[in-house]
Amino acid sequence: MRFDTGGEEFFGRVGPLWEKLKAYHASRSTHFSELLATRSFADRTADILCHGGAVRVDLAVRGAVDVGYCVCTISPSGVGEIDSLYVEERDRGCGLGETLARRGLAWMDENKVTRRSLSVVYGNEPALAFYKRLRFYPRNIQLDQVLSSD
Repeated sequence: MRFDTGGEEFFGRVGPLWEKLKAYHASRSTHFSELLATRSFADRTADILCHGGAVRVDLAVRGAVDVGYCVCTISPSGVGEIDSLYVEERDRGCGLGETLARRGLAWMDENKVTRRSLSVVYGNEPALAFYKRLRFYPRNIQLDQVLSSD
């Protein structure tokens, strides 16, 4: 296993893995599966880049195949975020996701980030235990209203 590290120039490599993450989230989300399913990678990329901060992408590569990634950002105000993390199902359970996350967190350390955050899609509660090992805990819960399509 090797790790490739870069910035937004790696988004093209992240895209196919992100599509799998999106499908997973859509399958788990109780109320927002349709919204999640229609979201494009271009939309997600625009969200990440709109804040104008620093971007780091770590890719896990087995042979010549990307099997996982972690996208982290640091906002101009100095807040770090794990924006997106995914590992192929067959590569889960061996610490790869934690390694990717810790690489991004070490980058935040190098850049003197003192506040770090992330979001977990409702329905992906198993991720909470993973992030707890990295000392992330719920701070608040944001609710979005589901509008009727009638």
